[in-house]
Amino acid sequence: MFRSLNIKLVLIFIVFIISVMSVVGVFLLDRVSAFYADDFIQQMNTGFTDQLKNTLIACFSQENPAEAQKDVITAYSGRFSFDSYRNFYILDMNGNILESSADKSGAVAKTSNLVAAMNRETGENSASGSDFFDYASYITDGENECIIYIYDDLTRMKSLIWVLFSIIMQALFIGLAIALFLCFFMTRAITLPIQKLTDGAKTIASGEYDYRIESQSKDEIGELTDNFNKMAEKIESSMAQVSDEREKLKTIFGHLEDGVAAFDEKGRMLHINQSACDMLGLSLDREYDFDEFTRALGMPEITSSILVSAATINIPEYTIKKHGSNELITDVSFTVFSYDVNKTGYLIVIQDITDRALLEKSRREFIANVSHELRTPLTSIKGATEIILDDKEMPEDMRKRFLSIVMNESDRMTRIVKDLLVLSRLENRRMSWKMSHFSIHGALSQICAALQTEASEHKHTLNYVSELSDSDMIAADKERIEQVFTNVIGNSIKYTPDGGKIEVCAKKASADEGGGKYTYKITVTDNGIGIPEENIPRLFERFYRVDKARNSDIGGTGLGLSIAKEIIDAHHGIISIKSRQGEGTEVTILLPAETAVCEED
Repeated sequence: MFRSLNIKLVLIFIVFIISVMSVVGVFLLDRVSAFYADDFIQQMNTGFTDQLKNTLIACFSQENPAEAQKDVITAYSGRFSFDSYRNFYILDMNGNILESSADKSGAVAKTSNLVAAMNRETGENSASGSDFFDYASYITDGENECIIYIYDDLTRMKSLIWVLFSIIMQALFIGLAIALFLCFFMTRAITLPIQKLTDGAKTIASGEYDYRIESQSKDEIGELTDNFNKMAEKIESSMAQVSDEREKLKTIFGHLEDGVAAFDEKGRMLHINQSACDMLGLSLDREYDFDEFTRALGMPEITSSILVSAATINIPEYTIKKHGSNELITDVSFTVFSYDVNKTGYLIVIQDITDRALLEKSRREFIANVSHELRTPLTSIKGATEIILDDKEMPEDMRKRFLSIVMNESDRMTRIVKDLLVLSRLENRRMSWKMSHFSIHGALSQICAALQTEASEHKHTLNYVSELSDSDMIAADKERIEQVFTNVIGNSIKYTPDGGKIEVCAKKASADEGGGKYTYKITVTDNGIGIPEENIPRLFERFYRVDKARNSDIGGTGLGLSIAKEIIDAHHGIISIKSRQGEGTEVTILLPAETAVCEED
């Protein structure tokens, strides 16, 4: 910094001196040129008197007029200062040289003055700035005529200008040397105190707020030093307070369960806590700008310009898709806030409400589904009972029919409640498992044989194809596994139009299915009504049916597949469904041979 300011001051002095000397030199040289031009015109006008012109005219009567005229002009040479640089020429009206004080072998250039004389006028238009001065006078006695032409190549003036230029350059160099010498001492007097202030500012900027500068003068720089020390004291006090508040804020900020991030008005990150990084899969060690953060949040459409105009944006129950983890349901708020002086920033708060939202959703869906499933049998029971009570004389066979409706709907309610209890125990890992080793081939054979009657009622063809034998054993809860198979095959029988084909296939699972973790693969394939592709992900939800209106006549509680999935998951297996509407459905179950079911009472 010292060198930079020192050089600037020296350059200022140098430019100043060069500018002054250049102006003086240009002015002086211009005045010399103008003076020489004015002097030339004055000499010409003064020299060519009427007496001289009459004498020149009288020479026309002599035998050799041009030579006589040369002698006359030569006699007057003192008036015109003729020398080797200033010559005269006696020309005819075509510009040819008749006599001259210089070499007559050359030719005279036709200047504007000479052209004027050839037009029988006096040419005296010589001005400063030209490469030469000339003067042309027209001489005539009425019959004879000639031109007296004087030409000066300005050699003397140029020599004088060069001498003056040399003097100016010498004065310039001497002035520069003096200026540099004085400038060295003057700049040191200015830059040394500034250097101390600069070093002090760097020291305070590095964190040494107790640093002070000793004041050695009472001038403006001394006053600046005193004010600098006062400023340092204020900074030291303020930074101590800021440090305390920052530590408090950092502690509170870091322990918040909600994700919080703050950005300045240019979108640069001010703060971010660990919770926000965990929610979005970001690194706490890296700084993100506002746009990067909103992209990670999945909201690239929210920009700082939109937020400035809106001031506050609340987005309830927003789903964040975490990489390699479950989705989070959050409440996200964007707020514009002010800090420091005339500065605004953006605050983003992410509140994780996943557990609460899922619990509330599950509660609502459960209540709605249970209410719906129980309302139908209750309505039937109530209607049948009211009819029996209102009609005292009802025939016995009709009474029995209505009582049968009451019994069937009661049984339906009992099945719903029973399935709900089973599903609740499965979900809460409170199911009592009865583990045993049994032949999966034998279990499937018995189930298919038992369901042949129901399949025949719908004119279905139920085929069981097995690559297994009775020696292929599985360790599982036989009753629950058979419940799964019965439910899946029963669904195929129900949802396949009469005359359909259902095939049950059992075989060993290949090594590329499930990474070699599974031993048996059971598939149930039908050519029934199929399932729309958008409904497949929800098939294992409680009470979910693809078309409730269409399925109302088929019956069932809507809990079968949910229970089946819970049972298969508990046995560390996989159940999946492939289907195309109008073409049929394929259910695949993969099971390991040895299963350690988690059992809690």
